[in-house]
Amino acid sequence: MIKKINQLDLETIRNFHLVAETLHFRKAAESLYIAQPALSRQIQMLEKTLGVALFKRNNRRVALTLAGQHFLQETRRMLAQWDNICVRTAQIGRGEAGTIRIGHASSTMQSILPLILAEIRQQLPELKSVLSEINNTSAIARLRSREIDVAFAPNMLIPEDLASKIVYQENFVLLLPQNYPQPITQPVDLRQFAQDDFILPPKSESSGYTESIEQLCQQHGFTPHIVHESGNSNTVLRLVEAGIGISIEPKSTLRSLRPLVQAIELEHIPLKVEMRMVWLPERTEELQPFFAIVEVAKSKYLAESKDPLFYL
Repeated sequence: MIKKINQLDLETIRNFHLVAETLHFRKAAESLYIAQPALSRQIQMLEKTLGVALFKRNNRRVALTLAGQHFLQETRRMLAQWDNICVRTAQIGRGEAGTIRIGHASSTMQSILPLILAEIRQQLPELKSVLSEINNTSAIARLRSREIDVAFAPNMLIPEDLASKIVYQENFVLLLPQNYPQPITQPVDLRQFAQDDFILPPKSESSGYTESIEQLCQQHGFTPHIVHESGNSNTVLRLVEAGIGISIEPKSTLRSLRPLVQAIELEHIPLKVEMRMVWLPERTEELQPFFAIVEVAKSKYLAESKDPLFYL
């Protein structure tokens, strides 16, 4: 019996619904553009499969039996659920529903990421976003294992098996304790900090980011003396506040924050923070709706920000 019921097709059930709603075989057949005898046989086969009469029939009228009323009520819910499954499956296929898993550097929460999340909520309300604050090295590994769908990573050395796009560029800022004992020359000459202790992310986590800061220092004649390693911007700010060392961070790290540090923007230095969006190339097509969201968020920031961040 169960095997027979599993063989019921959705078309037959939908045709049953039309008969049940009109209580008229001829009108239902005309609406379906099929012959009345064919529709009658279809309903008879449905009743035979279920082993129960769904309609009371006589020359004057057609009415649902109690079993027919129950079947109509339950299959109406079933069809609604089926329709929802089909719609949601198509949305997921187009990137309009499901879950987008985003790995991100901590500084992006002070720049573009909140705008991206707001656009997702407005344009794709069925798309759930899951955030993971991660370093560059972890971003590469988790993209490859498909634990995340896309990553936002600063100054990353992009492996050949990943695709990327620069979303924005910004200046670096030099972070000093408020009571830094030496006067600061303008424009800032990094050589005067050659003897200072630095707080930078560990190279094992940076995949290019820490190396770019070291290269910047080396261009000014010294290698930074690193006394503490942290890839979390908040932690770095607190350590600089405490006088443990100095650091160089993306400018956006300071947006919406009021840390007790001296922050000097390195406008005159050619090296910039390049925030890249990174993903697996084979997922480019399915991520197109998300990419479009990023472009809208970027445009809104450019239009609304009094302190422009983006240079691209």
